[in-house]
Amino acid sequence: MGISEAIVLDSIYKYGEKAYVLLKVAYEIYQSNLLMNRKVPGDFDYKSLTNKLRERGISYNPNQLLRILEREFGVIETTYRSANQRWWRFKDPSAVSKALSVYEGRDVEDECDDPEVLLLKIQVDIVDIDKLIDELIELTSKERLTLIDKERIKNLIFNDAQLIVKLFKETQKYGEEFREFNGKASLFIKYLTVAVKKLKGVNLDVIATQKPVDLESTLK
Repeated sequence: MGISEAIVLDSIYKYGEKAYVLLKVAYEIYQSNLLMNRKVPGDFDYKSLTNKLRERGISYNPNQLLRILEREFGVIETTYRSANQRWWRFKDPSAVSKALSVYEGRDVEDECDDPEVLLLKIQVDIVDIDKLIDELIELTSKERLTLIDKERIKNLIFNDAQLIVKLFKETQKYGEEFREFNGKASLFIKYLTVAVKKLKGVNLDVIATQKPVDLESTLK
């Protein structure tokens, strides 16, 4: 049985910003797993949740709040538990999404008349392209690539890059609506191209001297 948006809001108002951030990050993980079609035992897991919280500069232990959301409000429920893993699912993901929107002072239904544009905005929000670019900058700045670095570059090529290019093809249709993402997507592919050359042992000049890379032709 699902839950109402009011129950989710009640949990946020009662436990404040910590509950809001925890639910928002957990919901982002859920959307990411859904978008990437990952076969996982729940909507979000403890490890991903704490990692995402740390990325935002939040270091508190979410265990107690997760327990409250599960037992007191019924917003989430455990779907898998082992010695080193724990997964939860949302009783009603749409109720969580609506509650987050209300708390943030926005109405999803009024935000955009075109459902395709709205879906694209959600997908663009889920793809943490800033983090991927930062990772590529770090990889391309290294004098030598480790085996782990090389495997990560391959993973970026065959997973993240495919998704970004797919989104880019769609966001280009809407011009200024996705101008920021399109610019970052182009930059992502530019750095990825440099990383691939580094992977092959090509001697590289400063990346800033390179010409912009065409996204679609790069991955053909």
